[in-house]
Amino acid sequence: MNFDNSNWLGRDIQNSERWIHNLSPNDVGEIESALSTSKSQNLTLAQMTAANFPLPNFSKSLDNMLEELENGLGLYLLRGFPANNYNKDDLRRIFWGIGLHCGTAVSQSKRGDVLGDVRNIGTPHDGPNFRGYTSNSELTYHCDAADVTGLFCLHPAKIGGLSRIVSLSNIHNQIQIERPDLLSILYQPFYWGRQGNELPGQNPYYTQPIFSICEGKFAGRYTRTHIRTAELGGVTPPLTDLQQQALALIDEICERPEFQLTMMFKAGDMQFLNNHVTLHTRTAFEDYEMPNLKRHLLRLWFSPPNSRTLDMGFEPFFRKIKAGTVRGGFPGHDHEFHFQTD
Repeated sequence: MNFDNSNWLGRDIQNSERWIHNLSPNDVGEIESALSTSKSQNLTLAQMTAANFPLPNFSKSLDNMLEELENGLGLYLLRGFPANNYNKDDLRRIFWGIGLHCGTAVSQSKRGDVLGDVRNIGTPHDGPNFRGYTSNSELTYHCDAADVTGLFCLHPAKIGGLSRIVSLSNIHNQIQIERPDLLSILYQPFYWGRQGNELPGQNPYYTQPIFSICEGKFAGRYTRTHIRTAELGGVTPPLTDLQQQALALIDEICERPEFQLTMMFKAGDMQFLNNHVTLHTRTAFEDYEMPNLKRHLLRLWFSPPNSRTLDMGFEPFFRKIKAGTVRGGFPGHDHEFHFQTD
């Protein structure tokens, strides 16, 4: 199987410009103008629509990005925004405004945060409610629980925090070459944990396969820590030996240098990933002592209008599987949107 453009080796596209859009002075000027327009209308982020953050020309570049995310490599980087010239409230408004042109945001946790903060608050790495974005530890390869993830770097780390991305499509194909006997295992349901984000009365565990093909398009999902949560719960059936072998092989392939595309975040970078065809991780990092200089990224999870149809096996978590629908995320418990992770 090939899976077209989403099947790539990191070493082959590491130096490609295909996945990078360097913002032009006109791009930056249009974003700055949209910020001024939005602020002049005295709207909260919850009240904003794409029309309140007008990007008449740059929105075409965002449309090209969405095409590349869905039908191309599955990753994209907008680089060159002068983030250091703005306060965090303005940067929050800018990223939210750009996101409104890309799709519909979904909640990232039971708190209902549709615009989240990625920074170290010391969450224990071995706890059942662990979420990697609240830690400075090295993470395992994973995808986020939505169609697309967007990250906006406000401040990079003092040391470390290297972003690594691999093609899940290519990992699928490599398993087919090396251990075809394990491939069918990965098309079958695994038990996952909701990481403490289940709604009242909702089962904290659900099933979903790692790999699927629907209407000729591949979609995968792999987050080992969420599967381990189900293992540790003592309620779901234990993983079989073949399941263990299959997951271990995914982990091992991810660590092969030739599979990895790497980038170090710079202030102003906006990275976007299609979670159905890529996995990502981040190395451990060390922060600056000054609070205003600590590593800080904003995060969006969103459903774009051009998303693929998902296999029925994805329905227990994503809830909707039809192309172009708003789906995924962890629904907020208070049914309100929040634009900052406390």
